[in-house]
Amino acid sequence: MKKIEKTYLNFTIVISVLAALYLISQNWKNQLVLEKVKVYDTHILTNNEVRALAAVQKGSPLFQLSLSEISKRVEQNPFVQTAIVVRALPYDLTITVHERNPIALIATSGAVLSVDDKGVVLPLPLERKNDLPVITNVQNQLQIGDTVKGDLMQAVKFIDDAQKLGSTLSASIAEVRLSGDNLVAYTTASSLPVIIGKDNFDRKLLYLQEFLSKVANSGSLDYNYVDLRFNGQIVVGTQPVSPKASQGGKVNRGM
Repeated sequence: MKKIEKTYLNFTIVISVLAALYLISQNWKNQLVLEKVKVYDTHILTNNEVRALAAVQKGSPLFQLSLSEISKRVEQNPFVQTAIVVRALPYDLTITVHERNPIALIATSGAVLSVDDKGVVLPLPLERKNDLPVITNVQNQLQIGDTVKGDLMQAVKFIDDAQKLGSTLSASIAEVRLSGDNLVAYTTASSLPVIIGKDNFDRKLLYLQEFLSKVANSGSLDYNYVDLRFNGQIVVGTQPVSPKASQGGKVNRGM
């Protein structure tokens, strides 16, 4: 009987200690108020823009703030893919932003928008991104937040693949035009239209890279267009550009 009473007493002591610790911790939490909101990894948005989206007030009880609600508010901006919000004890919040990065502009009949590598339509990023290639002859009516499809997504993939091959090549692509069943590119190194077609962009970009380095910069521009749709060769045309037919000479890749 005494053993049972002793066990009960020990249990009561443990519960009392835990309750006291809980009350102390709650009192400590209530004394913690927000002093700073620290923002990380922004490139398009400014830190102040993210703080405005977060909409939290200095002096708010830190543990009464809903981290998920703050995250949702920041993610309402179309340039934000995800926002991770963490309490940085004792007095701060940190917001780590993963932005959608526009890789091209889209020129529609009604507006100029931008698009990321996943095909998500974004607002025009103003002067913060002024060196992007432009996708033209777009007939679709697009809204911010849409995900592009079809030939427009093919153009996005072509530009994204070019970026993966290096900044020099991607910087040389000024325009990608939608043209029926084909993509036609224009570069900063040459005014010649370059017929890309669709798919197999890794191979075609290597052809384009070789053409720009060996032909376009040589001064020998006695032709009207370049066609990269054929495996193992670069075709140059001497007639006005026609995506349906290639007339002209061939430039072997030599690789």
